[in-house]
Amino acid sequence: MATEELTSLPLKWAHFSDKIYETSEEDSKIIYRYKDRTDGPPPAMSPDDKFFQDLYITARADQCFKPDTGKHYWEMAVNLDNLKIGVCLEGADITTGLGTDTDSWGVYIQTGECEHNRTERLKPEGVQRKLWRLVVTISGGRFGCLLDTNKGTLRLFFNGEYQGIAFDENSGLKGKTLYPAIGIASFEDNNRTIGKGQKYVKFVSDMPVPAIPSVDKKVIC
Repeated sequence: MATEELTSLPLKWAHFSDKIYETSEEDSKIIYRYKDRTDGPPPAMSPDDKFFQDLYITARADQCFKPDTGKHYWEMAVNLDNLKIGVCLEGADITTGLGTDTDSWGVYIQTGECEHNRTERLKPEGVQRKLWRLVVTISGGRFGCLLDTNKGTLRLFFNGEYQGIAFDENSGLKGKTLYPAIGIASFEDNNRTIGKGQKYVKFVSDMPVPAIPSVDKKVIC
């Protein structure tokens, strides 16, 4: 696929839980609010229901892409590796994790698992596929998403390199009006010695679509 330029209005973060997130830079940047997950000074342990609370909660953009309107590309700068990236419907629940219900689809970046309606953590049900390799972001980078509304597919890029098809024609995207979406987690924020984090995802506007190889990279089905 040749590199192509897609024009659209800059995306903003519009629908999210104020308890979990805040925005800056005219709503183009969404920040995960600091959350103390400990029951006391380190190394005090916390129960799972507290430690894993409010992680990867869905936040969506202000603009949608309707069915059969061609291809749409957006790019996001991030400074973390613990997040999910994908799309959701207008009615997606912004109090639950991205990819954990029927109205959202999310790539779990740390594992490469492509999730839809995954209701239980660590269980395979709801994992539609896995990326062919893990994306190691270390301290951040740029993620790109290419949504084909005609075919109902979502492709993932990292720092301009194609990572493969996250959701294919059988994923349930086709025929739906979809919004860019993310879910952020900051496990390190449970350590008070680190202090308040500024884990964020920021839309980057007017970026060209990177090239896609003639043969799609494989996924682990």
